[in-house]
Amino acid sequence: MKIMFSKIHIVSLAVCVGLGTCHLVNGFQFLYVKNNHIKSNYIFSRNFSHRNLHVIQVKQSYGAYGNINLPANMKKSENWAGYIDTPSSGSGYASVSGSWIVPNISTSQQTAAAAQWIGLGGSSSPDLLQMGTSEQLENGQLVTELFWEQLPDLAQTVMTVPIGSTINASISPSTNSSLTWNLTFTVNGRSQTQTIPPVTLDSSYAQGIGTSAEWISEEPTTHNDQMVPFAKMGAVTYQSALVNGRPLNSSGNQVQPVALVSCNGNILIAPSVLGTDGESFSTTSLETVTGRSILDTNR
Repeated sequence: MKIMFSKIHIVSLAVCVGLGTCHLVNGFQFLYVKNNHIKSNYIFSRNFSHRNLHVIQVKQSYGAYGNINLPANMKKSENWAGYIDTPSSGSGYASVSGSWIVPNISTSQQTAAAAQWIGLGGSSSPDLLQMGTSEQLENGQLVTELFWEQLPDLAQTVMTVPIGSTINASISPSTNSSLTWNLTFTVNGRSQTQTIPPVTLDSSYAQGIGTSAEWISEEPTTHNDQMVPFAKMGAVTYQSALVNGRPLNSSGNQVQPVALVSCNGNILIAPSVLGTDGESFSTTSLETVTGRSILDTNR
């Protein structure tokens, strides 16, 4: 499977060939990948396009859309929804973390996909280091997986995870070297025996990923730049969304909410306003609005 996200290229994790042994944790069966070398059929975020990041003018009467209080000054993307931080000054970002629950997806199609991830870089730099979960329907079969990716390399599948699992993920440099980075995770509060090897970055790449931090729900694309059928995922709540160990809306961060908007101007996935803690929000799949637009599409 291969999927591309608008400029940040994450590959959504492909299914079940070459996988390793099973392991039971908290009553759930996890399937581990041999040597972290299973590639995805989907690509995430390699081609995240700034030309699609335009400010959305939400009509005032629809500022609260359904049960979602939309944030002000949202920008629109062809395949991203969530929050992007950029540093207003200083040396940039060195760590990002967050948690979410693996959602179920629904669609009328036999094939569809969605992904949730945290990352450093990729917004104003082609360099991106990210990890997250992908939810895929392939010929009617649902597969949910944990992956990581260092662009421009393909994503690596780590393990399958059950729907409803709580994922805690973090990306940070090693205490021994600023060029060696650790990608760590827990599933349902327990560290797994399957680990992600430390990632070695050169100084230029490390500087590139320090230019932004992201917490994103994404609609992947294929290797042919075709969007995968939209998979509704309900509401995904991100918590403990931290950059450099502080809430994403801390002083010194330029905070940008992003909505996934269809070509006809309908919001397909919308971020909520940030919680009062400054480190929590939701992304929610929305029904298409018939007969009205909530956007000023002239912008």
